[in-house]
Amino acid sequence: MIKVTLTLFTLLGFAESACDPSLPCWPTQAEVDALENALDPTADRSGLLRTDPVKGGSPYPAGIPIYSQNDQALYGYEIDALKPLYYTDKQLEYDCFAKSTIRNPEDREICFASVRNNGGQAPAFVAFPTTSQQVQAAVSFAKEHDLCLSVLGTGHDFLDRHSNCEFGMLIRTSLLKEMTLSSDSNNSTVKLGSGSTFSEVQDFLAPSQLYVASGWSVTVGILGWSIGGGHGPFGPSAGLGVDNIKEFEIVTADGSLLVCSAESNSDLFWAVRGGGGSAWGVITSMTLLTHSLPENGATLFQFYAASDNYCDTDTFSTNLDTYMEILPTLDERWSGLTFFTVKPTADPTKCGLEYDIFSQYIFLGLEEEAKEVVQSMASIGLANILTRKISSWNEDYVKMADPEYLCPTPLMIPSETSVGGVPSVLVPREKSADLGQAIKNRFSECSAAAGVATDGLCGRYEIYHDITGNAKDPFSADDVSITSSFRNALFHVVTGGGTHLTMNKVYELLGDYCYQNECAFQISEESGGWKKRVFGEQYESLLEIKNKYDPEGKFWCRHCVGDETSLD
Repeated sequence: MIKVTLTLFTLLGFAESACDPSLPCWPTQAEVDALENALDPTADRSGLLRTDPVKGGSPYPAGIPIYSQNDQALYGYEIDALKPLYYTDKQLEYDCFAKSTIRNPEDREICFASVRNNGGQAPAFVAFPTTSQQVQAAVSFAKEHDLCLSVLGTGHDFLDRHSNCEFGMLIRTSLLKEMTLSSDSNNSTVKLGSGSTFSEVQDFLAPSQLYVASGWSVTVGILGWSIGGGHGPFGPSAGLGVDNIKEFEIVTADGSLLVCSAESNSDLFWAVRGGGGSAWGVITSMTLLTHSLPENGATLFQFYAASDNYCDTDTFSTNLDTYMEILPTLDERWSGLTFFTVKPTADPTKCGLEYDIFSQYIFLGLEEEAKEVVQSMASIGLANILTRKISSWNEDYVKMADPEYLCPTPLMIPSETSVGGVPSVLVPREKSADLGQAIKNRFSECSAAAGVATDGLCGRYEIYHDITGNAKDPFSADDVSITSSFRNALFHVVTGGGTHLTMNKVYELLGDYCYQNECAFQISEESGGWKKRVFGEQYESLLEIKNKYDPEGKFWCRHCVGDETSLD
């Protein structure tokens, strides 16, 4: 059975559409048919089919739901010839995929069309446009019939912020796949359809020996990652996702198609690059900077340590202190992640838990240039378990990576023991030692629980050392709308979760802000509230621009600019 953590969907909440099937504003079947025709049923909609579904085969064109046969998008449902529009005027009797089995994940087409991370409910309409003009038709239809609008591409969003419009319209940009490489005397750029994944883009750029700044997961869509901030293996050297956007095209709430850049609609250009989410409209394409690896390539390092007990706490503490001294010394050529995973046990000989530590770093240079760092890791018990030369980012990393699978049911919902989502905090350089202390606290609390993992005490700590706090040439804090704390942070840390009380202690120790694409689902007012933690000093300016381009609030997503729902 597919794991289902239900039925607390009401905790997730959704924006209510002003129209529903009982009201005169609801479209007639003739109007629905007219929209379907405007979306051009004859257009090729096979772009989500992975033609060579083996590891290292053809690129992943979309997010892959767990247990999908041959790693196909949408569980393989009609992906060789998707319809332009999926529609229902009936409220679902039970949540999507709530009765799934591996052999039969679903039997309702609206659920297949809207599959996404942590889903459950389905909208009334799911549109699959293939052009900007078709997006305009869908937006105009929603506006005419007073439907809530949400947007998503691959469906990777951990918080399912973008698709909970009851009786609304979900516009999936998954089939917008344009890719055009351009260059001038200053730089090289690539124009991408907003449905592109990192897997597709890096494969497209590989023959030109180029890459774009990206996340660690190859199946993630490049758009949502980029406009939410975007951290990943090239953050310190190439900048965050927002730093790499040179232009985008967007369909706004009134159905207009706008080109946004530093010279055109510059206020919206600023807001979207950090304002994130689908609160602004439907982005149909964007133009990104491209980058090249150093002449001699890069190197991938993996390190590992494990212990079947937590009895020698002094050695663990000393080694962790040293580790947290090493990380801030790494320059902009280094970008990586470290996972601290604990497993509680009641075995008295193990002192409460077992644990392991996994670390992976990309180094923009040769193996011999990194020898001192590797030796430092070894001195604290982190063995170098893999070293791989990277001559091509696509061939030597992307094609070797596994997809990050989607869970189509509400797995990360809040509960009495968890705030839900992906609780995280942005940690500045000066709090590196405090981060070490937070990890020690987690281990000690888990150990003291004597094998009973409650309140998130034994959740995994994930340190992403891949943002711009150690960039050699600082990226501008004013050009984009992320918080200054995001710009200057050294680490993005996923803290493993817990209750509001647990999380407030972590926030007090480590910092006041989070990365919006990976943040707690519930954020208490005691910890500053979501507007402060996600958008900080930028929120009021962002809201003003949101109201300018979407005065009626047609585009909605939870904990996005303009959201006034109260679900905590």
